Amino acid sequence: MASKRYPYPTELDSDDEGSIEYDWEDDSQLNDDDLAYIIGRLQLEKAGAVSVGRLCVVCKTRAVCEDYVTCGLTCIEKLCKDGPTDTTMCNYCHKRPKTDGKDQCGQACADKAKIACLLCKVRPKNGRYQLCGKTCKRIATKSTPLIIEIPKDHTTYEMVENKFKNSWTAGASNPLPTISKIFKIIENDDFLKPYDQYRAYSYCGPTGALLLTKVVLGNIRTVNGWNEVMSCPPGNDSVVFDRKVGTVSLNETIVYSNDAIRPVFLIMF
Repeated sequence: MASKRYPYPTELDSDDEGSIEYDWEDDSQLNDDDLAYIIGRLQLEKAGAVSVGRLCVVCKTRAVCEDYVTCGLTCIEKLCKDGPTDTTMCNYCHKRPKTDGKDQCGQACADKAKIACLLCKVRPKNGRYQLCGKTCKRIATKSTPLIIEIPKDHTTYEMVENKFKNSWTAGASNPLPTISKIFKIIENDDFLKPYDQYRAYSYCGPTGALLLTKVVLGNIRTVNGWNEVMSCPPGNDSVVFDRKVGTVSLNETIVYSNDAIRPVFLIMF
């Protein structure tokens, strides 16, 4: 949860396919028990006791498990990394050919693809998270840092695009650029852990602290507008930004050497 002092959209809080403190309650993918089931079933199929159904979309040699599109964990991982063997088939159900100019076979699969897991693309993503379950999360974190291109008709693409458009305030001199692609960035739990700890800490409170410092300003450059200078100007040692908010004058001073400033008093309030 974002702190009150530094709020941000909750959608971005859920951007990490399930943060380290979150565990999937409904794992929609295969586990070890599933593999045992598959092995047993394959043995029966080899003996002719069970009829072989639809083939795995990756290896094309073994039957799929129940309502999945692959035969087991190995092929799921290959599907996530390399995609299906036959790229002419619908990229969601993998049962029927794609319609002309589309990645799906029809409107039903197109609607499902809009909310599909960004990694396997064949199962619905888990609520506000971007992947469908533990298996895809494990596969994704094996290759971190990982970036995944988001399809333009996906709900996540629309969410990010809208946030970008709504936050663009550069004015007429800098028109809103046209987005060409959006990627999902996935990191592992070790990378996210410090962020989660920082996010969990509340920075709000009735008290505050202020450092009173001594500063050597040297040759001062005074500016009045944003972006008037972007670094320390030649011949100067510091920059004073003199701006007004209503009738209040707010001076901000920037020095460019750590040796130019030292704390003297700490004020608590």
